[in-house]
Amino acid sequence: MSQLHYNFDWGIAFRHPYSDWLVTGIEITLLVAVVTSILSFFLGTLLAVMRQSRIWIFRMLASAYVGLVRNIPGLFWLLFFYFVFPEILPFGWGARLNACNCYPVVASIIALTVNNSAYVSDIVRAGLLAVPAGQREAAMSAGLSRSQQYISVLLPQAVRIMLPPLSTRMIHNFKNTSLCMAISAPELTWATQQIESLTFRGLEVTALATGFYCAVALTLGGVARMLEKHWQTRIRNEEPWTSRLYGILD
Repeated sequence: MSQLHYNFDWGIAFRHPYSDWLVTGIEITLLVAVVTSILSFFLGTLLAVMRQSRIWIFRMLASAYVGLVRNIPGLFWLLFFYFVFPEILPFGWGARLNACNCYPVVASIIALTVNNSAYVSDIVRAGLLAVPAGQREAAMSAGLSRSQQYISVLLPQAVRIMLPPLSTRMIHNFKNTSLCMAISAPELTWATQQIESLTFRGLEVTALATGFYCAVALTLGGVARMLEKHWQTRIRNEEPWTSRLYGILD
């Protein structure tokens, strides 16, 4: 019987133009991951606060948004914002978007932000609910407004509680950037597929891409664990929040 032999060519990733594609793919992957993580954190926090609001319309809108997004696959949002969203815009704006070379990246950022923010909202809401009720009561007795209660008292404590699940969610968001190849955003997975289709050297470039994803994910996980240990040490050594509430007003 004949045996199949595969001669690895690891230098393929360092030849022009493949090296340029991989570098661009890494840059766009990191750009999309960072921007969507930041935007989804702020949007998810806003949604979590709205779900805790005394105004029923805010609670209803935020809950409806989270419920809708969580029950629809993330890939759908990528396809929606790339193919459907430009078509429903008025005054020819959609045609301008489609003519823009950077629109696949923009659509990726919007889609992943929408998708990730719903899950972040659940995490932030759980963190807020885990803060002892006495902290809110102490903040109210100190005369803090609703926004000051969240910014100065509740959210800082909630972040410490929700750091482990939040870091896991952000790592998952980073890995979700690979879905952007579905709309031809030139991120790392798209670059590896392009190189494989032209050179039939998929093993080499896929292995390198896998190493990159693992390295970034493990680094993010390590940083999150360091922050968690640092905050746990601070919690043991710092004075109670209730003794510092009046200092916030100074």
